[in-house]
Amino acid sequence: MATPSAPLRLPPPDVAFRPLDPARFDRAAARHLLRRIGYAATPAAVEAAVRDGAAATLRNAYGVERPMPLPPDLEHFDEEQADLRKRMRELPEAQRKELADEARRKGRQAFNDYALRWLAFAREPENSPQEKAVAWLQDIVVVGAQKVKSPTALFDYQATLRRGLYGDYPSLLRSVMRHPAMIRYLDLNQSRAGAPNENFARELFELFSLGQNNYTEQDIKEAARALTGIHIRNDAFAFDPKRHDAGEKTVFGRSGRWTPDDLIVLVSEHPSLPTFVADDFLRQFVAREGLPPAYAQRLGARWKEGGFKVADLPRIVFASELFYAPALRGNRIKSPHEYYLGLCQDLELDTAPTPGAILGTLRAMGQAFYEPPNVRGWVGGKNWINSSTLAARRQLARSLFRPINENQLNADDRRALEEARKAGRGRITVSDERLSRLAGAGPREAVARNLAEGLLPAPASPEFLAALAEALPQEEEKRLAALREAVVAVLQCPAYQLG
Repeated sequence: MATPSAPLRLPPPDVAFRPLDPARFDRAAARHLLRRIGYAATPAAVEAAVRDGAAATLRNAYGVERPMPLPPDLEHFDEEQADLRKRMRELPEAQRKELADEARRKGRQAFNDYALRWLAFAREPENSPQEKAVAWLQDIVVVGAQKVKSPTALFDYQATLRRGLYGDYPSLLRSVMRHPAMIRYLDLNQSRAGAPNENFARELFELFSLGQNNYTEQDIKEAARALTGIHIRNDAFAFDPKRHDAGEKTVFGRSGRWTPDDLIVLVSEHPSLPTFVADDFLRQFVAREGLPPAYAQRLGARWKEGGFKVADLPRIVFASELFYAPALRGNRIKSPHEYYLGLCQDLELDTAPTPGAILGTLRAMGQAFYEPPNVRGWVGGKNWINSSTLAARRQLARSLFRPINENQLNADDRRALEEARKAGRGRITVSDERLSRLAGAGPREAVARNLAEGLLPAPASPEFLAALAEALPQEEEKRLAALREAVVAVLQCPAYQLG
């Protein structure tokens, strides 16, 4: 990835966000687009993108919301938990402990089921661009499972961001402010007149909308006063005028008897918001270490003109001259979720239906579901890779080529695997037939080119192709075993960690 000391050759800011000439949208450009908006670029998807063009591909990717179905374990979860709590109050202490343990077990089970179902939902190619964009929003307006403690609230929060992707950013911030998950996570329910809690006000300014140095400590204190009165009643947003500080507050130099909704208006009118969000999007999807400020300023101004529609950011950026600049291809390190989902799509596998098979592995790779390290979310980029997380990635890639030892599965995991197979979602290891199709026909030099082109984000060097071809024997009886090792080596190599 480029650094400030190694200037990138890029189109100048005044033309950077013009649409790419359709004549230049070739197979390499299509692979770059598909890997960046989703998780993989299969040959069939590349052919379809080239045929349809970038504009149509992006319309399909961000046209309408694709809601995620409510996981069955969450359908009656809140009622069941409320019933358990009621029963606990009526029992002696020893029995209360048993019910508390049962409540925690059911909570973990429901949360794990939600995590697995989200992975399966995001793995479907038609959902992947949306879910990757939702993951970006989750890394801005961060909440975490450890503090929220409700898989139902977490599911609904993610659904709120999913809907917000197709609306405007100020409305999304208002929805976030009113959501029970955020109210719990940043302690808005503890804020009242005379004792305002500053957590949400601080993160709203610094992380959600404006960035550092674009507000003062006094702005935070006054904004916290404006937010008093928010709390949760019956697991939903509520506002209590008696808890609200109705006095005059001065935020960003503007005075008034500001309420929570007024504060979102003040933030949306602040001149720093469009550039801050545009820069965050460019860092997430184009250049992690950042571009010269003029690019975010230009993108932010255009985004503001369109009414802050969140989905306009991917629609503009992924169609632009800037996005297809050669210096910006294959430069983005995949997150653990992206790495796993890319493996599933590249290898035509279903996501694992059992928590033991994948959720612990994702944690070992550095990204446990809905458990960011802090309110800043995951830093990403080079921070995804160290000796232990890279070892976990390599182990995951190899595991997909090994048969499942069902004797080692517990009863719940065996049942989940059987249900997945009955539903047609039981392809969780690579078959010999899939391996042969991935390699294609021809001499080993052609097979090496097929593998590199199909799996890697940038053209492989002649030395890499030669070494890959050398690892493939000509003898048919040795071909599959050697091919399996060669594919694993490609999936473990540094280039495959990029997208």
